[in-house]
Amino acid sequence: MEEKTKKIIKLIFIITGVSIIVLITIFQSMNLDLNTDYKAGVTFSRPYAEELGVEPDLALQAALDDLGVRHFRVPAYWNMIQPSKYYWDFGWLDQDLDAIAERGGKVTLAIGHKLPRWPECWTPTWARSYSQDELETAVKLYLKEVVTRYKDHPAVEAYQVENEPNFPFGICPEIREDFIDEEIAYVRELDHSKPIATTDSGELTLWGLGGKVERLGVSVYRVVKSPIGIFRYWFVPPQLYLRKGQVAKFFYGTDQIYISEFQMEPWVDTTIPEASLEEQFQTFDLRQMQKNIAYAKKMGLPRIDFWGVEWWYYMKEVHNKPEFWEESKNIFNNQDQD
Repeated sequence: MEEKTKKIIKLIFIITGVSIIVLITIFQSMNLDLNTDYKAGVTFSRPYAEELGVEPDLALQAALDDLGVRHFRVPAYWNMIQPSKYYWDFGWLDQDLDAIAERGGKVTLAIGHKLPRWPECWTPTWARSYSQDELETAVKLYLKEVVTRYKDHPAVEAYQVENEPNFPFGICPEIREDFIDEEIAYVRELDHSKPIATTDSGELTLWGLGGKVERLGVSVYRVVKSPIGIFRYWFVPPQLYLRKGQVAKFFYGTDQIYISEFQMEPWVDTTIPEASLEEQFQTFDLRQMQKNIAYAKKMGLPRIDFWGVEWWYYMKEVHNKPEFWEESKNIFNNQDQD
């Protein structure tokens, strides 16, 4: 019996090994020699710039005027817009959207209680003790105020409703899984003239959310920290996202796949200001940035929003390391930004 068990275990290892080799071969067959044009953009987070200790107005201005960025994802953080139950503050968001509009830029306005950047869910303090029904009612009121205010703004061309709502990451309250459907329907009712997007993990989900919206944004991470240490997605070919998008279109009717979050900054255990440069460069250095730029060109997708413009600026202004900022110009130079 013991010998038979050993043979079975050996056979399982052989089958697993062969399967891994076959999968890697299939993945690498997607690594075609493409060099495609795409629209490049960035996510701009005002509170993240502040966390890094740089002036958000100057960081946004530099992205617009020095890098020439014309496509932005801008989160409309609920706790900043409604810091108390009866007080609304749109001044900071008005300012950022107006600055982008003045340069002819366009914005995907991210709305909802889960939005880009830690802690992921930006629920105001006053709403954190709400019951599920109360929280959902408050979220819808916030959506109504934001969409009504900005639906005619010249910079706003699309809405992103929630950020990776089906991916369990962040400090988030309990909320019904199908509430995302209600949010999308509600935003469509408020403004039926603009496409609606949502987002999903690029590597760790099947992109089923794509059947609910006109556009599905997915994330791309190349080097991350994990419980077992630094993990590199070296085995994922650039065309995987394109092919996975074609499968999503077949099964879910997804209209358009784009990259909403392409890693262009480090992944650290604490926060960037607390981490040493040595730790930061373990997961993202100039060489990794160059490799990521080359990878993006081979993806075959029409739109890629890069993640980390605030960090490039922070490295230049705080650490006197302008090489990341200068390298990023290779992303935006000579692009058709229309």
